[in-house]
Amino acid sequence: MSDHLEAAIHRYGQAKAPTETPELLKTKLKELQEELAKIPESKKGQYLKALQVCPDQCDEKFMLKHLRCEVFNVEPAAKRVIAYWEKRVGIFGDEKAFLPMTLSGALKGDERSLEIGYARPVFEKDDAGRAILFVDPARLPMDKTTFEPISMARAFWYYAHAVLEDEEVQKKGVVLVIYPKEAQRTQFNRKVFKTKIASMKGCLPMRVAAFHICHAPSFFENLFAVAKIFLGERLRKRVKMHSGSEEGVLDKLEKKFGIDRVKMPTQMGGGNDLDHMGWLEERMSSGL
Repeated sequence: MSDHLEAAIHRYGQAKAPTETPELLKTKLKELQEELAKIPESKKGQYLKALQVCPDQCDEKFMLKHLRCEVFNVEPAAKRVIAYWEKRVGIFGDEKAFLPMTLSGALKGDERSLEIGYARPVFEKDDAGRAILFVDPARLPMDKTTFEPISMARAFWYYAHAVLEDEEVQKKGVVLVIYPKEAQRTQFNRKVFKTKIASMKGCLPMRVAAFHICHAPSFFENLFAVAKIFLGERLRKRVKMHSGSEEGVLDKLEKKFGIDRVKMPTQMGGGNDLDHMGWLEERMSSGL
C-alpha cells in the first residue's frame, strides 16, 4: 500500500479494518451468530421476523456489511443488526419493511421522494475508495405539504443500500458532501434531518467518514449548531465546514480530502453532470 493511500484511508481517524481472509470471515460470522443468539428474544422481535419472512435479506452478505461497518467487532455489529431491523420496520412499516430493497419492492409508492433526490450518489469515490453522497437541501420542495418526511427517509435508505452494493464502500465507508448554498430557510425540515441521522447512528451498516458542508448560508450555520446535538459526539467530530470562493472550496476538497473536483456535481462547479433520473430508470429496468 502506498503512503498516500495509507494516509487517505486514515484521514478521518476511522478505526483500521483487519485484513480480510477466508478464515477471518468464517470465524467472525460464527461469532456474530453466537452474539445474536445471546440477545433476548424480547429485544430482537423484528430481526426474528425478518429471519422467517425474508431470510435472503439476513444472509452472510448482509451480516458482513454490519461486521465491516464495526471493523469486525461482533458485539456492536450484533447490536447494529438488531437496530437495523427495528429502524427499518419503523420507517417502512410492517407491510413494506420485509420486501426487497428495490424500487419495485420496498420503495414502491415513494417515487416522488426518490425523484426529488435530496441525497444522491455521485457514482464516484474519493482517493481512499469511499463513496460520495451529495446532499442538496435546495431540492426539497418549499411547500412541506407536498412530500412526507418518512418517505424521504425511505429514499435515503435506498440510496445508502445502493452505494453499499460495492464491497469496497462497505470496507472504506462514505463521505457526505452537503451543499446548502442555494437552499431557503423554509426548505430545511427537521424531521427529514433527524430521521436520516438516526438511521446512520447504529442502524445502517454504513461507515460515515465525514460530513463536508460547503457554502453554508448564515441561517444554516445557526440551524446546524442546534441540529448537531442529534449527531452524537463521534459524528460531530466528522463535520467539516467549508466556505469561501467556489474555486477555493473545490481546491480544498481535492488537495486536503482527496475528492477530485471532476467528481463533484456541476452545481458546485465540479465536472460531474449527475443524471439522477437516468440512474433511477436504469436501476428500475435492472430490477434494483
